[in-house]
Amino acid sequence: MPTFRESIWPILIIIITSAILMALIAPLDSTEWATGIRAGLITEGDESFEASDLSGAISIIGPLLKITFLMGIPVLITFWIRRIIRRFQMK
Repeated sequence: MPTFRESIWPILIIIITSAILMALIAPLDSTEWATGIRAGLITEGDESFEASDLSGAISIIGPLLKITFLMGIPVLITFWIRRIIRRFQMK
């Protein structure tokens, strides 16, 4: 089983690559294409989407946090379960 030090590099590469890709894709938010998609999502009488206009930095950090929580929590639970199983197998 790889140690934490061995497995941190691939994780960091994935996170840095995803941050760079999000930074490159972020300018698409100000295009007419994106405005058309948002206009299709807003229903009549529901103006809450326009009121929650996010800045560029938050729109980049938000997906990273989402990825971290949605992938990190199951990984931590899996490691915790593996540790419990190994503890009982050694006895």
